Amino acid sequence: MMHSNDFPLPPLALLPAVIAAARNGSFSAAALEMGVTHSVISRHVAQVEQWLGYDLFERYGRGVRPTPDGQRFLRETQAAIDLLSQGAQPWRQRRGPDVIKISLLPSYARIWFLELVPDIERDLNVRLELEISERLADFNDGQTDIAIRCGKGQWQGTKSSLLFSDDLVPLISPRLLAGQDPNSLDAKAISNLPLLNDSDATGWRHWLAAHGVKYRQKPSDRRFEDYSVGLCAAEAGLGVILARLPFSNTAIEKHDLIMLPYRPIRSPLATFLVQPAYEQRPAVRAVAERLIEAARG
Repeated sequence: MMHSNDFPLPPLALLPAVIAAARNGSFSAAALEMGVTHSVISRHVAQVEQWLGYDLFERYGRGVRPTPDGQRFLRETQAAIDLLSQGAQPWRQRRGPDVIKISLLPSYARIWFLELVPDIERDLNVRLELEISERLADFNDGQTDIAIRCGKGQWQGTKSSLLFSDDLVPLISPRLLAGQDPNSLDAKAISNLPLLNDSDATGWRHWLAAHGVKYRQKPSDRRFEDYSVGLCAAEAGLGVILARLPFSNTAIEKHDLIMLPYRPIRSPLATFLVQPAYEQRPAVRAVAERLIEAARG
């Protein structure tokens, strides 16, 4: 009678590092793809080699290439993975829609994202699980597939796709104007009004500098981590806020706010769809492509 331990399995959790090293031809590139350190890749490869009893790679310069034994092991391993994937696919489909975990800021959820959810879930047969959070997404723990964040698009171990380039124009409530002609407000006069910031003053610093005015924080200035709350504060007459076009177009239409007569200034920050550098499953890629398409549509 044959027992399962007659054919002990290789350390399966370590195989992705081996496959990534072979695909990239370098431990460093594999580490970048998987969002881990070089030492993690090196350690995982060494443990698999120890289990096998032979070297998988030979080193040359700063790169690696599979040994003849390594080529055979990788070929047979990839064939086994493909076979498992094909065999599991019908069962995955029976279990229900693919769950895609998306991390985003509250303002992105309210202003743009939530209205897209029903169509994406229906068209792609997925379920979008949302994490509404202001902390940076951690892709290493498997809890996030896609993140939507504002910044410069450069986060270590990730790849970013532009969703919105923010064009900044000041918005003011008729309450704060109190009958004053909006055309009479130059950049210096605007800087003296209470200014509303979202997360930090980057937008106002940039906009005022473009008009020759230095930003100086005042006690009357306010900060709102959630941009949608900032729009409500502007409507209440608490201060002037910068429109973030085209991201906030629809939200602005719902508020009683006047756009001051200035040409838009491109923000140094933008909204990005962020993913881990390593290859993700097809359903995640399909959702990412759909969101990029929606942002540009």
